[in-house]
Amino acid sequence: MAVWSEVKVSALGAGLRCDPEYYQPRYLAVARRLDGTRPQRLGALALVTDGIHAAPDVVEEGGVRYLSAKCVKDNVFALGDALRISGSQHSANPRTSLRENDVLITTVGTIGNAAVVQPDILPANADRHLGILRLNKDAPVDPYYLATFLNCKYGRFQSLREATGNVQLNLFIEKIRELRVPLLDCASAVARQTRSAYAKRREAADAVGAAESRLMQALGLDHLELAPSKCYTRRFRDLVLGGRFGAEYYMPAKKRVLDELRSRPHKTVGEYAFAARQMWSPAQAAGTDKVRNFDLTDALEAYLDDAKEPTIAAEVGSIKKCLQAGDVVISRLRSYLREIAVVRASPNLPCVGSSEFIVLRPRSGRLSAETLMVFLRCPVVQTVLKWSQDGSNHPRFTEEDLLAIPLPDRVQEAQAEVNRFSRLAFAANRESANLLQQASRAVEDSIEAFADRRKS
Repeated sequence: MAVWSEVKVSALGAGLRCDPEYYQPRYLAVARRLDGTRPQRLGALALVTDGIHAAPDVVEEGGVRYLSAKCVKDNVFALGDALRISGSQHSANPRTSLRENDVLITTVGTIGNAAVVQPDILPANADRHLGILRLNKDAPVDPYYLATFLNCKYGRFQSLREATGNVQLNLFIEKIRELRVPLLDCASAVARQTRSAYAKRREAADAVGAAESRLMQALGLDHLELAPSKCYTRRFRDLVLGGRFGAEYYMPAKKRVLDELRSRPHKTVGEYAFAARQMWSPAQAAGTDKVRNFDLTDALEAYLDDAKEPTIAAEVGSIKKCLQAGDVVISRLRSYLREIAVVRASPNLPCVGSSEFIVLRPRSGRLSAETLMVFLRCPVVQTVLKWSQDGSNHPRFTEEDLLAIPLPDRVQEAQAEVNRFSRLAFAANRESANLLQQASRAVEDSIEAFADRRKS
């Protein structure tokens, strides 16, 4: 059935947008509801700019965190993909140097994701694919309210509607300044809820960190030297036995870890869990079926749960791995990112994940999924995985390397405490997600109630 809108030339506005998508009936309906709240231009509330336009001066060690659009999600940061730039480039760009309470918004890729800069990620800078919103001192809104509004459907629809481009959509700075922000009665309550959600996420990260520390102490490996060596030698027979000729594979730090793990009574990871390899194709599902599709970056959080919005199965573009509750997923790409998580999503919808995940399914009664996850996230195991990678552009470690890692029996001694910390982390993550959903829903309900009152 055909769908169209008729719009007067006088309604095109200063931008003279003539593309028909801009005037879709659903866009016009949402815009009318938003207009009823008498919103203010974002450019009147905040300084709006973007990040560094020059190429990043990337450094391997030290430096300053450099955020891109991949690093900003819906009121959360995924810092694993952040590069590091030189201190000199950071100092030369004070305009783009991030400050606490700045609101960042993505302008390419998934357009419209917004999050509030936290003190623990500073110092940091941003690239040109992030909009930086710095509220005026006298602005009548809170940055946490602003971020939640931008992430809700009334903020997101504006970001998508105002984006332009052919090959790749972009949300340009002048368009961000024109985004409209309502000053709602619920704004203070929404800001408090959003702040609490950020605090809960920090609690979750602290709990996982405490579990890792406790496990390292139980293994007696908390003081092991893990720094890489600049030069070292190996015998040719070591290369033959290892079946690899890359120098990194024989890094002394990796050998120290493996020697320490093997010196204790142990089994291997493969004796505690097996690799689940069942694959899922979009062709298997009906067009209206939904799935939870987890990407590698989702596993930067310790748990994959129902906070992930379902996706129409037909829109999933490639073959995925089947996941089930209790699985441990490990990204075999870029091991240093620690993309390792336990699947805790409810079974009411199928769960699938990237084909680059190795999916471990714990053998019954031997080791909890949470303890296995924490063990694999520990710095000592990360050292092994990092120096087991092969390849240049997209280095990977193999499933065999992962399953062969020694897992000392003493891990079980700390299992009860690790599980306790893990439960705290999961509960805090779940509460954070619930708070964000409630805050977003409060904004949307308030706008819709306002529109209904005007109609009556």
